[in-house]
Amino acid sequence: MQEESIFIPFEGGKLHLKRIYQDAQGPPVFLLHGSIENGKIFYSKSLKGYGPYLASKGYDVFVLDMQGRGKSTPRISRKSKYGQVDVIHSDIPMSLDKIKEIKGDVPVYVGAHSWGGVLVLSYMARYDFNIKNVVLFGTKRFITVRTWEYYKKVWFGWKILGAITHLMYGYFPAVKMGAGSDNEPSIHLKQINAWLTPGSRWIDNVDGFDYGQALEEKALPPLLFVAGKEDTLLGHPKDIKLLMEEIKHAKKDYWLIAKESGNLHDYGHVDMLSHKDSPEDHFVEIAKWMSSN
Repeated sequence: MQEESIFIPFEGGKLHLKRIYQDAQGPPVFLLHGSIENGKIFYSKSLKGYGPYLASKGYDVFVLDMQGRGKSTPRISRKSKYGQVDVIHSDIPMSLDKIKEIKGDVPVYVGAHSWGGVLVLSYMARYDFNIKNVVLFGTKRFITVRTWEYYKKVWFGWKILGAITHLMYGYFPAVKMGAGSDNEPSIHLKQINAWLTPGSRWIDNVDGFDYGQALEEKALPPLLFVAGKEDTLLGHPKDIKLLMEEIKHAKKDYWLIAKESGNLHDYGHVDMLSHKDSPEDHFVEIAKWMSSN
């Protein structure tokens, strides 16, 4: 297994793409993490996880760290003016352009975790693309469940503490709070909240572009929505199905990874990617789906 870091310079910083491959001539895969994460949701230091698994199957894998996360710069701080709209307009296009520069103009397979999937769908709604298919792990746009876990983690932890820590630090210090693997810029958090509320419109927070309307009209490549039975909040199966309903013109498949579906475990929001048994379990079937769609 080979690995390298590719840095994409832009005004004020650089984006980090982690490249993992066994066959440098293999078809390209682009992977995008979600909120309070970085690209390491897809790979470990010892090269375990979804990215290395795909590389072992002959894919040439490129994993992005969004601006300020992982090895990308500038680091998140009180001065950060960076939000989710910048991922759609800058991070994803720059990454796909770099992959095209390396691989040529060939279709790219895409995978995303959690809110990263919303950003990938937003990118496709707005721009032209050469994407073969997309696998979305635990991706929802709304959180409709109202349990104790919701009030603890979302209402209090994300919204109330998010507002307080914004005043204290100028960003959401997820690492310091033990809430995630990377911090979140305040603008990013505010823009997410504008889309996260059930019933909210899917509209660009800067220029008013209507992503929801675009996704009612634009044809997308095949989409696989992966839900975990133990994902009881951040990618609840019910909320994943609500997102699927917002996309009108695509072949859409839905998989619940659970014992009742024949899987080894009932998976949650994070361990659907990180569990040691995943490469012998649902990763196998996902790779088959990718190759046949």
